[in-house]
Amino acid sequence: MAATTAPFHDTMRQLLDDLHAPYAALLRAALALASPSGARLAVDIGCGPGLKSGWLAECLAPGGLLLGLDIDRVAVAEAARLRPGGWLVADGRDLPMRARCTDICWCVAALELFESPQMALAEARRVLRPGGALVVAAATQLWVRPRAWPAGVSAAWADRAPPGPADGLGDDLAEALAGAGFAEAYLRAYLLDPPGPDLARAALPLAAWHDLAPHLEARLTPDERAACAEAEALAEPEPLAVLLVATGSCL
Repeated sequence: MAATTAPFHDTMRQLLDDLHAPYAALLRAALALASPSGARLAVDIGCGPGLKSGWLAECLAPGGLLLGLDIDRVAVAEAARLRPGGWLVADGRDLPMRARCTDICWCVAALELFESPQMALAEARRVLRPGGALVVAAATQLWVRPRAWPAGVSAAWADRAPPGPADGLGDDLAEALAGAGFAEAYLRAYLLDPPGPDLARAALPLAAWHDLAPHLEARLTPDERAACAEAEALAEPEPLAVLLVATGSCL
């Protein structure tokens, strides 16, 4: 059996690697920014073949445990073949774990696949310790208003964390976390094209000038400030690929 299934597993893994490769650096950086470190137990809900679970393992304290769960038996077997950790075939809506046992849960490109995302969020909250964090990431095409800021904006923002999005972008995801009982929601949105690891550069076109101005006006020339106001006024909706990353804390 192993001799006949291994080529299939290798092909599946290569296809997924090829699909995500252009955005892997940005996704990895965005997840790292949103994820607290020092976890004793980290759980990857909907881990698939574990292609990104290794990034979650970087959040572990020395001696910590990574646990990946997915309903797809073939994917879980592939994850177990590729890297160490605990791997379980399980439904994210009914996690085989006791309450308040884990420090961080990831649900990357998986929440939208559940028949009841709210059930999956409720289960994540159930198994998280007080102070634990849920990180949800989803890549999708959305209507957004990208701002064509002058070059000086990126340079002036280079030493800051990515700004939050404007126009209600990602509000549905943040509200879903809040509805499941998570607090202190943190949400960031990133353009996926062009790909690259620079979080601020990917987030800035989705931010509003009135949010950026208090931090940037003193660092920009009058012409640059005027160009920013014009970029805000001229921004028009268009469908673009966007990465949403939200974090909620368990009280």
